[in-house]
Order: sequence, then C-alpha cells, then structure tokens
Amino acid sequence: MRKVILYGAGQGGQEALSWFGKDNVVCFIDNSAEVQKNGAYGKSVMSFEDFMTHYDNDSELRNKCEIVITIKRCWVIHQVAYELEKRGICQYSVFSDVKRRWGSASQFLDRNRKEYRCEQESVKDIRLAQNKWLLRHVTPDALTPAVGKLREKQLRILSYTVQAFEEYKNALGIVPVMEAGTLLGAVRHKGFIPWDYDLDFCIPRYEYNMLCEYLLKNYEVYILADREPVKNKWRKAGVSGKKPYTVYLEYGEITLAVTENGEFEGFDTLNRNRIVDIVPLDVFPADADLRTYRQKIDEYREFWNQDGDFYDLILEFQKKNPLFSKKPDKGDLLGRAVDSAVGTAYVASPGRWFDKQFYRFDDIYETHSMLFENVYFEAPAKAEVILTKMYGEDFMLLPNRYGVHKENPNFLFTEEY
Repeated sequence: MRKVILYGAGQGGQEALSWFGKDNVVCFIDNSAEVQKNGAYGKSVMSFEDFMTHYDNDSELRNKCEIVITIKRCWVIHQVAYELEKRGICQYSVFSDVKRRWGSASQFLDRNRKEYRCEQESVKDIRLAQNKWLLRHVTPDALTPAVGKLREKQLRILSYTVQAFEEYKNALGIVPVMEAGTLLGAVRHKGFIPWDYDLDFCIPRYEYNMLCEYLLKNYEVYILADREPVKNKWRKAGVSGKKPYTVYLEYGEITLAVTENGEFEGFDTLNRNRIVDIVPLDVFPADADLRTYRQKIDEYREFWNQDGDFYDLILEFQKKNPLFSKKPDKGDLLGRAVDSAVGTAYVASPGRWFDKQFYRFDDIYETHSMLFENVYFEAPAKAEVILTKMYGEDFMLLPNRYGVHKENPNFLFTEEY
C-alpha cells in the first residue's frame, strides 16, 4: 500500500495524521524552522526545499508516496499547489477533498489510480473563482505577450509568414488580408493573442486558385484525400525538394507548416507545425443573404459526399458556381469559403462562427495596413464589423477560454510553455 507525505504540520496536519494513521504517514513538509527542528506529532518535518532534494534523487519516494496538502486556508492551498506544480509535481491531493470522497485512508491509498489520480477539487474551485474575478477586472490590452517556447514559436512563424507573403506578392501580386484570431490579435493586442500559435489570413477565391496553382508548381504539397479526418488520408502533389515549409490543402484552406523532423504524419504534423492558414472568400450576388450562403454550404456538403479529395471536388463545384471565383467588386457580398465551412464542421466545436460569416464588399475593401508585432499586414476596411460577426460585440473583452489551447482544451499554457 502507498504512503503519504503531509504538506502542513498545523491543525490540519494533525487531523490528517489521525485520519491516515501514523504508519501510513512518512513525514511532514512545513517551512517553519521551529517545527522542522522539533518535529510534529512524533513525525519528522522537512522544509520544502529539503523535500525536493530527496524527491528528485529518490525514485522509491516518487513511486510509493504521494503528497497530501493539509492546510485549511484557501489562499495557502493555492500557493502550495502552485509551488508543487512549478517543480513538476502535479499529482498531489488536498486532504479536505480526500475525506469528501473516501470513507477511509485504506480506500484512498488502495484506489484505482488510473481512474482517481488525485483529489484537487479545492484547487479547481479556487482557480475557477480567480478566473471569474479576472474576467471582471482584467482588460486584454493589459496582458503581456506569451513567453517561453510559445513565444519562440510565435516569432518563428511570423518570420516564415512574412517571407512567404513577400514571395506571393512578387510572383502573383497577391497580398493576404488578416482574419479570425490574427485580426483580433492585431486590434486587441497589437500582435499575437498571448495564447495563440498560428496566423489566419484570407484572399478572394480567384486569388486562392492562383496561389494553389503556384504552390503546386513550386512546393511540396499534401492534399486531403478523404473528408473524414480520422482516416488521415492525403495524396502528395507538387514538387519535391528542400523548401522552407510544406503546403497542405485541406478543408478549403491553404495551410503552411514546417516539418521539423522531415517526416510527414498527416494531421499530426500539420497541427504540430502549423504556420499560417489562408482561407478563400467566395463571391455572392448583392441580393444574396445568409440563407443563400447556407444553401451553398448544404449543396457543397452533398457534392462532397462523392469519392475524391478536397481540392479536386471544390474545383468541380466552382465550375457549377462560377460567380464564386470572379474578382469581387462593389455591390458583391463575400462569404467565408463554403468548402472551409463544411470541412471545419467536422473538427470544430458546435457554435463556432465558421458558417455565420457574410460580408459586404465595403467591409473588406479597400484594405489598409495594420501593425502586427513588428510588421505590417493588410487588414479589412472595417475590422470591427468583421470581428463582431466572428466573435460578437464583446470581442474586445477577455474570453472565457483565455490561456487554453484551441485544438486541445485539456492543455493549459503555462509560463514554462
């Protein structure tokens, strides 16, 4: 049976010692020098730093003992939890939570650890309260940029994107326009949203087609060959050779990614090494409305149920809808690509804005330069209109999911990341 190390030798520590039984308690952790000198309730007491020295060098201690926080004050529980996590110890429990679930010490110590790894409800409650407080009092413009590996990645993909866009401008005269999280970051943070990790741009469909053809002639390209992402089926196209990035044509968007280890693993490679997404905007007549847009989405969804890959199917679909790929002009309406709206529905959570974007020509053109980090990108003429349609009228407020990875909500960004 496993044993416990009790963090806190005060009243809560005494209660925990009695509940667990002396034979099941190895020692206490407490930062009081006097308690360390005299011990507590017949047990030895270590400082946190002394404990960490033992923990780092004693595999038996790590494998056969677990830490239980016995402190009663919420703010101290939170501070202890933070210090443990900062040192790499995430599987700790809080004594009050242990007692709430388990009837006896033996039940807790003999539990199925795969199903019940630890008891931390108190810490979660504290952090939820902190989160609600922050949402009321902190404005996004007060946030500092990302740090650590995330910041390194942000600056790296920014450099790659500037390089790629310069190439597209020189070769084709194409200048992508900021959208989605990149536009929101430019307006709200003057750069990257602190927890974001890729860039988002759009171009009209006729430019998108030109860019696809250019990339197929000059870059290694992988095209999604099945509508079901779990099948992870791609076909290789384009030209081989060492290039600064690999191109993916998937879900109605061009995605650039750096393959750091030189191996192609489909969506795993794409999501891990994503640089920038470039989405086409389809053209609709001036008398169209959201129902027209959604009707075209439904038509493409039926069209897409045929055998074939994304790129070939959308080219066929455009032949039946030639207006999509004409050069947009005053009076036209623009919608986020129907193929992108259909494709992202397979991987995005319900309620996202992929099928709700319908803009007037004047909302986007004439574009203008907007500062993003230390470079300028093109922004829509009415950025606030675009962002309101994407995120709602409160897009300048701190969102509920701040600091959470958008592809994996179980992954929280930390300072160390």
